[in-house]
Amino acid sequence: MSATESIIKGHCPECGAGKNADIVAAYKHSWQDDEHPIWGQVDYRILKCRGCDRIYVQRAEVFSEDLNYYYDAAGEPQEEYNVDYSYWPSPLKRARPSWFDELFAVDASLHCILNEVYSGLDGDLAVLSATGMRTAFDRATELLGVDPAKTFQQKLNDLFAAGKVGESEKNTLAVLADAGGAAAHRGWKPQPKQLATMMDIVEAFCHRNFILDGQVGKLKPQIPPKQKRRPDDGDALSAV
Repeated sequence: MSATESIIKGHCPECGAGKNADIVAAYKHSWQDDEHPIWGQVDYRILKCRGCDRIYVQRAEVFSEDLNYYYDAAGEPQEEYNVDYSYWPSPLKRARPSWFDELFAVDASLHCILNEVYSGLDGDLAVLSATGMRTAFDRATELLGVDPAKTFQQKLNDLFAAGKVGESEKNTLAVLADAGGAAAHRGWKPQPKQLATMMDIVEAFCHRNFILDGQVGKLKPQIPPKQKRRPDDGDALSAV
């Protein structure tokens, strides 16, 4: 393998898609049907990202009947094999927010629940992710002093009465609860965009109540006080 052939594009778990990586090790598995002209090939590669040095695995599969047909610049018909790529660890489907690690100091249990939700999103486990979001909200309300034995609506009412949520956020969280309940009890499988919206709700609620409020409390005493206004000449003359 030449130096050029040992570098390919991959989807690094840290840096993202289309990043250069060194092939650390490789194995090729090929097969062919005994009775029909059908064949397949799977390339397994251990890659090392050239940006962050992260090690990950790429699986590239080609099947003889999976072709892409197209026309080249001269208008001539062409065909090429489609390559099905998969990776381990799975690429992140949703980036963790910058404040996520800070949540561990607030409550390790809530941090663990959300971490499992992110893992579910990365693995395309829609139902488990949706129910996990509901569980994360239940834990968050408990940290805010709400009785965990109460119904979801009662929890929302308590949060509203305590000033933890406004009317608009209360309605938004009610939608989250209904979505989580539908996934857990009614066999509903949310689509990626729906899951993204649900996670936006969870992240916003946790960030405001457990991260932002503390940052605001630290920021307030650091703001320089207003300077006392000195009367100008006009004020002095009018006072005479």
